[in-house]
Formats: sequence, C-alpha cells, structure tokens
Amino acid sequence: MRLVTRADFDGLVCGALVTKFETIDDYLYVEPKFMQDGLVEIRQGDIITNLPYHPNCTLWFDHHITNTTPNFATPIILGRGGFRLAPSAARVVYEYYEELGNRQQATGNRKTPEEIVAFLGTARMQHLMHEVDRVDAGKLEQEDVLNPQGYVLLSMTTDGRNAGDEPYWLKVINLLRDATLDDVMNEPQIKERCRRIQEEQEKLRQLLLQRTSYKGNVIYCDLRGVKEIPDGNRFLVFTLFPNGNIQVKVAHDSQRPNTTSISVGYNIFNPTSNVNVGELLTNYGGGGHKVVGSSRVPNDQAEQAIKEILAAVTEAD
Repeated sequence: MRLVTRADFDGLVCGALVTKFETIDDYLYVEPKFMQDGLVEIRQGDIITNLPYHPNCTLWFDHHITNTTPNFATPIILGRGGFRLAPSAARVVYEYYEELGNRQQATGNRKTPEEIVAFLGTARMQHLMHEVDRVDAGKLEQEDVLNPQGYVLLSMTTDGRNAGDEPYWLKVINLLRDATLDDVMNEPQIKERCRRIQEEQEKLRQLLLQRTSYKGNVIYCDLRGVKEIPDGNRFLVFTLFPNGNIQVKVAHDSQRPNTTSISVGYNIFNPTSNVNVGELLTNYGGGGHKVVGSSRVPNDQAEQAIKEILAAVTEAD
C-alpha cells in the first residue's frame, strides 16, 4: 500500500496512525492543488489522507469542507475511510480505527481489535490528538504563538514546501507513532529544526511588520518578491495586527512557476468574520475550511483575484 498525504503536521499525524494499522511500503507527499488539478496518479491500494478524494483510492480520510463527496454520506464508512468536518484529518483517521476496534475488526496488517483500542487509548496518543486538533483548527493561545513548545513547535517545522525534506517527514511520522513527546523533541534533527524556527521567528516578525497593513477589517500581507520567507508560526501576524478579523496573504508559489499563492484565514484571536473562506476560494481553483483556505492562480490573473477576494472579505463600515 502507498500513503498519499500532505506534509503538514496534520498529514504527518495521519501518517503515524495509518502506518500503525496498515502495511505501507511507499509514500507520496503532495499539496491539495495538485490533486484538484488531476496531476497526481492515484491507484488501487492507495490510502489518501488530508487531501481531496480520488475514486481510485482504497481508503480516503479528510475534513475539509470543500472536499465533500456524495460517496461519503456518513462520517465513517468501514472499509473505505471517512469524512467529517472535524478539527483535523487525523481525528477522522483516529475515529475510523477506533470504530474498527470497537466493532472487533482487524486492520490490514493484522492488528487485533484489542491492539487497536490499547494503542489509541494511551495517554501519549490522546495528547497528540488533542494537540493536532488545536494546531490544525487554530485553537491556540497567544503564548502558543509567541513561545511555542512541544507538538505546537514541532508543527512549525513541517510545511511541505521542500521535496528534499521527505526523509524528515518520514522520520516525523515514525517518531509520532512510536516515541514519547520528550523523545521526539530531543531527536537531534528535530531539535535543530526547532531551534532554527525559534531563531527565525524574530525575522518573520520584522518582515510581517514591513509587508502587512490593514485594509479595513482585513489584514493584508503581500510577500511577493521575498525570496526566502523566514520560518515561524503562521499565526504570528495575528499578534501583530489584532484589530483585523481576517487575513489575506499573497506570495509567489514556490512549487509552480508564474503562479501566485493566495491564502485567507480568520484571525484566531478575533474570529468574528462570517465569510465561508473555503467556499469563496473554490472560485479561484482552491478550497479549504470555513475559516481558512488557499488557492493558486496564474500571475496574470492574480491582481484581479486579489481585488475580488479582498472585496468579498471586507466588511462595510
């Protein structure tokens, strides 16, 4: 079997769960836009997590509002995977295997129901699930953003932008599955990446102050032309611009030439916007959740798309 997932923290936690219960012999890490555009070959036996549905797959798990499919009318379908509007895709994977255990069914690599229930019920896994839900749903406190620790800090080291990081992503999957939090955070490569993230946070802060402004209720951040964007917490901007309730961020797409990345998300500390972000961005070839989403558009269409998106999220005075 092959695991097809996204290399963000949610996708890697999905990987930790799936590899515990299924025999995975290959991995493919992709971004949602490539799936949406039909650029990824999916075959029988593939398990897809945290990505749009493909009819060729054997199992599919997701939680994005724009990725719903009539084939998944109920949250959990044993033997096919599951979909629901959960805090994380990992939560959907967790519930699927929990249901298998409760129904006394074994998994693909012969894990018994008792082994399934025992693993999922450990305090370590309960804490990991709590944290991936918080990270992916943006349910963080300001202290988590300004002084990240544990799994929150680890999540900042995974974003899927650099294909050369594939060995690191696999290492994270294996550690999340098998190791305690202390052992994970003390692994030399992870420890070094976390140290680098903490050092880069101040550089990111300065860049955001230079490139971000208010447009009414909107926090508008234009990072086009910045060759190397410092690593750091993606929610840092909301501590710097607390009066806006939604962000529109624009940058050059690092994975596609002549393409602009547009992301939109509620201010997690001031989530008063009523815009369905995922639905809005489907008009621009993207998607996501109600409160956060992204799209990719050709450079020659970017200005018009940005203008329309800004108009859609701006509230009348």
